[in-house]
Amino acid sequence: MRLVNASYEWVEQELTFQPEVHGWQAAVRAALLEANVTPWNGFTVDHVAGTKIGATTFDASGRRHSAADLLAFARPGRLRVAIRATVTRIMINPIDPADRRGRSRPAVAAVGVVYQDRLLQQHHAMLRPGGEVILSAGALGSPQLLLLSGIGPASDLASLGIPVSADAPDVGKHMFDNPRNGISIIPSVPIDHSLIQVVGIPSANGTASYIEAASYIVPLSPLLRPTGPFLSPSSPLYVTMATIMEKVPGPLSEGSLWLASPNPVETPSVRFNYFSRPEDLAQCVVGVRRVAQVLRSRTMDIFRSPLGSSSQGRRGPTRRDFRIVGATLPLDWSTNDTSVADFCKRTVTTLWHYHGGCVVGRVVDKDFRVTGSRSLRVVDGSTFSVTPGTNPQATIMMMGRYVGLKMIGDRHSRRQVNTSS
Repeated sequence: MRLVNASYEWVEQELTFQPEVHGWQAAVRAALLEANVTPWNGFTVDHVAGTKIGATTFDASGRRHSAADLLAFARPGRLRVAIRATVTRIMINPIDPADRRGRSRPAVAAVGVVYQDRLLQQHHAMLRPGGEVILSAGALGSPQLLLLSGIGPASDLASLGIPVSADAPDVGKHMFDNPRNGISIIPSVPIDHSLIQVVGIPSANGTASYIEAASYIVPLSPLLRPTGPFLSPSSPLYVTMATIMEKVPGPLSEGSLWLASPNPVETPSVRFNYFSRPEDLAQCVVGVRRVAQVLRSRTMDIFRSPLGSSSQGRRGPTRRDFRIVGATLPLDWSTNDTSVADFCKRTVTTLWHYHGGCVVGRVVDKDFRVTGSRSLRVVDGSTFSVTPGTNPQATIMMMGRYVGLKMIGDRHSRRQVNTSS
């Protein structure tokens, strides 16, 4: 764990910043606390119960930092980066039975990759002795590339005419995506554009949905635009929208990914089977109710819009409510589990935290080596069976640092053994 923690800290030091929280995010912070998502933890990168401000990859000038920034720490003389290049398959060779060694006795070995440039010209990148192919194409790309390379369920590969290098039935299986449901409003007062900064974590052990929020500018549909002498139907008109959402942790519901064709540039097919496990749907019901409680807080009253006079007549107080974009919460949200569950199923969407497809213990071992293969690892979110925390990117970048340092350490240990022997 020492190397894991050190790798986290290195990534956080190089790529993350403390955001300035104001406007919509500040209001959400106060509303979460009012809705009893406590305690207040301030700014922290730790995954702890309560309400907190998380780190951002945007610096004070608004520049976004990413894993590409970490190339600055590489040794330029030992690094070649091919841009506008798409890997189409991993080159796999069989291992002579007399040379098979190790606990798993792998039968095949990666020897390089085939990639194409922007002009669709094919190129080969070959491994040097002792080298490895490290696949980091993400939860959709990594299982797709293994399948294209002949590593996957033998019957599926054969049906597409792909030569089978290794029968690995779990490649592309155990695919997960965290369901997201929320409410979007057009606020009655101007607010700033903001990505997720404030997070509500009712339970740190993954037994309750996380609450997050964002605000952004979107084009208004022509059917909803006001008319007037100065507004042309073709004139762009934008509105500010604010969203509060809940994200089901885990999840338990799983799906699968498969090749639509052997064409490497064709997107694979995937089905996540949201809410196929009742436990996920039950968590969504609780999470949606918590979103409703946040919206009912006194802090959120400022974002309600006037909707006309009350039934008391023109002299009565003006009724105010949220201008909701899209689906609205059921009127009986606080008491009717069935109606809230139906809302969950009707409005579910992705938060783009896909994971699985090359899960540890099924496709790769604890060192991320592809089972049954030599010189091939998968190091990305496709190895997860559960998404870590509220956002997986810190863990994914930590994995890169961790595996790199561990590989260097393992090679150094082997050299010492060879030298002493």
